[in-house]
Amino acid sequence: MADKKRKHTGEGGDRPSKKSHTEVSGQASTVWFSVVQDVGEWAPAIATTPGLDLPTNVPLKAYKRARTGATHRGTAAGRSRQSDSELLLHCSAHPKLDYTAREEVSGGAESLLRHYVGVYDPKTGELQVVPARNVVVRGTLRPPPTAENGDKSSDEEKVPQSRLKARTILGEAFGTKKSQKAIRSLTENAIFTPKTASQTSSGKTPLDPLASAVLESMSQVTSSMPTREELQAAVDDAKPRPKANLDATTPADVYKIEDLIGIEMLKSLSVRQWQDDIKADKAIETHSRFVSHRVIRVVQSGDVKRLKALRYVLLMLDWFGGLKPGQKGAKRLPQREDIRKAVGEEIQDFLVDGLRRKFAPDKHYGGSAMNKWAIDNFMTHISALAVIIDHFETDMADLQNDLKLDTKQMSQYFHEIGCRVAALTEPERIKFKIDAKEKSTHRIAKLRLPLEFPKIRTPAAKKRK
Repeated sequence: MADKKRKHTGEGGDRPSKKSHTEVSGQASTVWFSVVQDVGEWAPAIATTPGLDLPTNVPLKAYKRARTGATHRGTAAGRSRQSDSELLLHCSAHPKLDYTAREEVSGGAESLLRHYVGVYDPKTGELQVVPARNVVVRGTLRPPPTAENGDKSSDEEKVPQSRLKARTILGEAFGTKKSQKAIRSLTENAIFTPKTASQTSSGKTPLDPLASAVLESMSQVTSSMPTREELQAAVDDAKPRPKANLDATTPADVYKIEDLIGIEMLKSLSVRQWQDDIKADKAIETHSRFVSHRVIRVVQSGDVKRLKALRYVLLMLDWFGGLKPGQKGAKRLPQREDIRKAVGEEIQDFLVDGLRRKFAPDKHYGGSAMNKWAIDNFMTHISALAVIIDHFETDMADLQNDLKLDTKQMSQYFHEIGCRVAALTEPERIKFKIDAKEKSTHRIAKLRLPLEFPKIRTPAAKKRK
């Protein structure tokens, strides 16, 4: 059997096994221990507060009475005056609650336990262990003042007693022990009905004492909790959608083209070829129904900014169409050569890289894919551009066809940016030149003030059986 290795000791010698004793100035070096069995009529009390947050400044008045029916513990020599008396502590300083402390050891699990408190004097070194009482503090709600308690001028005295109240009084006076016990139980657990607003001078409905005490304790806990408005604001900030100007006075101020696209990207977009083709009566062919149905009208309007927004929408659709499906609804970005083929060789690399940085940043799969949040952010941005291009009132059918979405999904994206989605009216069908047979498949998204965003859904409370 191999010898165990010993730890290496320092050059200064062996390490001491115990710490050296250091005397503290002003304190005795020896402790004298003694047990005091009889401390007189008054002894220390150890109070426990199960389920109660007792304030530290509550003044408790002490009362003592002879213990009745109690079995003395221990021998005659070990018995103290605590065995013959019972301690009660009471406080009514709180405006709504009464605190009462009683000894609850008779017949319980702690009936054979004795509690002690040690008192140590550091100067003399004496440690005295004295017996202590174990009390349990409980709080009860103080009943409100009634006509029987001295409020003779209250209006309740003028109200005729109901049949139920009359039966209760008769039961308390002449009923059996069982019925009297049931009446007392109902009285202890009764919830007092507050006065009506017409009976109060301020015109407000007062709270009953129970509700007031509960609300007072809840206010301390809920003071740091966020409000419903703060929760809604936090949810709105985290949603995948462009930031709306909530202080806007017109729909044109809610979303700006410069914020949706970016100033540098907007300057780099070229629409000269479209303008020249329209002037020469040449047809402009694209892969998008939304763009093809609007390019002539936007060019003829002379609004270059809206025309660049339409060109950017076509770039977004071509770029999104070149993505490949990924896992769990995500979209994977293909190689740069494949993206170039999807958007067109004439598009600058700066614009393609700008789309990737905006809608597929590095925090999402290292910039190589778009997760659900990034896809929703892309959809809400293109929805905001579409409603701006159509003067804040657009037919969703063309964009829905380009993005290959159903009506419910497309409507949800327009709802997320504050639009109101509704079915076509007859004047709107004529305005948008839609066939009467296709009217049911079209929806109109309108950006109007005030904006209507989806709210936090609160689940309905379950019915108790």
